[in-house]
This record gives sequence, structure tokens and C-alpha cells, in this order.
Amino acid sequence: MPAAPKRYCAEPACRELVPHGRCHAHRQAKERDRGTRQQRGYTNAWLHYSRTRLAEHPLCVGYPLGTHTLPTIATVTDHIVNAKARPDLFWDEHNHQSLCAECHRRKTNELEGGFGR
Repeated sequence: MPAAPKRYCAEPACRELVPHGRCHAHRQAKERDRGTRQQRGYTNAWLHYSRTRLAEHPLCVGYPLGTHTLPTIATVTDHIVNAKARPDLFWDEHNHQSLCAECHRRKTNELEGGFGR
């Protein structure tokens, strides 16, 4: 099967040809701007809390709500209201929900334009 043709980097005015997305230099710049998980508040304490919460609430609630026809295992503790928009709600238990990776990706893309955007 032939490879897909390369296209220009998604960064405006960049003329680098890539298979998809951004060129290596612009991907690195985006990651630097985003910061580490610790800088964004996702410390080891958060990872422990998330694991404990997922053990207590193991099923995905679905996004949009009720999208699964069968029970699906949750893998992500999601902030219902964006943690960047409302840092005061970061640890609020009522602002957390259990989502599977697919629902979390869908929600992030729809509401925030994708990771790091």
C-alpha cells in the first residue's frame, strides 16, 4: 500500500513537509509551552488520588453522557470543569468524573481543541 503524501507542517508559515501534524521543531516547542505534568498540577498525589478514585468508580460515565451501550472500564479521572479555567476546583471531588480514554479524547477535542491547544 503506498504511503500517504506528505503535507506542510500545521504551524502557520512553516514549509517543512511532514506525514501529519507538526514538524519536529514545532512539536517540541508546543510541549515546552505546555509544561510538565507536575507544572500543570498533576503531581504524584494526583496520580494516587486518581488511581483510588478509579478503583471506587471503575465505569466510564460516557461523553456525551450515556454514549456507551455496554459498561466500559474508565481509565482517566477527568475534571468536569477545565482545571486550567478553574484551578480552585482542581481537587474538588464533585468536579471529577471517570472516563475511558476515547471519551476523554472526544471531550478534550470538542471543548478545548485538543491536548495542549
